[in-house]
Amino acid sequence: MFLILNSIVASLDGLIIGIGLKLAHTKLSKTNILTIFIGNIVIYTFFLTLYYYFKLTFMTKLISSCLYLFLAWRSYKEKENNTYTEKLSFLECILLTITHSLDGTLISLNFVYNYQLIYIISIFSFSSIILLLLGYYFAKLIKITKKSNYISACLFLLLAFTNQFF
Repeated sequence: MFLILNSIVASLDGLIIGIGLKLAHTKLSKTNILTIFIGNIVIYTFFLTLYYYFKLTFMTKLISSCLYLFLAWRSYKEKENNTYTEKLSFLECILLTITHSLDGTLISLNFVYNYQLIYIISIFSFSSIILLLLGYYFAKLIKITKKSNYISACLFLLLAFTNQFF
């Protein structure tokens, strides 16, 4: 359950990205969606396999809590940025995927030795694309305020706190 909660919180920026794409009247094609999904799988697979293969252990509770605090600070300081074009090119789609999966990749390293890699990759990749699509398709229904970075920061603070006890 904690793995799923982490994947959702790490993918919350996808909700904001999806809303931003919709509000900027950017068409998100099936090819774009597939590119983002496959890109997430490739990024997660590469970094998690590398971490597992070399038996790295730098993601301790203290380090991961500090990471959550850093991500909370980054979310708090982040400015609203909705600079998208009408159509996403392949390169823009790849860049969007990289930025979208960065925090998810770092957070998923906490679980490498507790769960099978395919399970972690699947959970984080699906959470990532599902939240992006939820933001995109339900942008008009979801009233995100300009203070959405505060919500994201609070969720990362909550993760930092709960990480110390679980």
